[in-house]
Amino acid sequence: METDPDGAVEAQEPDNSRPEKSDVSGFEATADRLEQLMKSMEVLLSDVEQLRSHCSHQATELMRAAVDLRHQQEELKESYTELSREMQEIMDAVDDLFNTKSAFEAKEKQAQKLSRQL
Repeated sequence: METDPDGAVEAQEPDNSRPEKSDVSGFEATADRLEQLMKSMEVLLSDVEQLRSHCSHQATELMRAAVDLRHQQEELKESYTELSREMQEIMDAVDDLFNTKSAFEAKEKQAQKLSRQL
């Protein structure tokens, strides 16, 4: 400690011009850790980029699949509508055939009655 001309005691500032050996090794250890951290971060960044690319590719494939599924759904709806219409036409035709059969059988019975009466 030094005294100034007024007699007050001043604190002496440390001399940083000559770093001690332990400070240098501490700085080197910190620098090594920082370098390892930087390398780890670079690896993580690379992994993140690969994952981003992979996810982007999968998202594109999923969007294509969704479009394909929507298209197939529309085709199935159209097919269902067409098949429903065709089924209704078949049911109507079967009803007509039963009605025709019933009418024919009635006429046949009537013809047999008339035949017996003659």
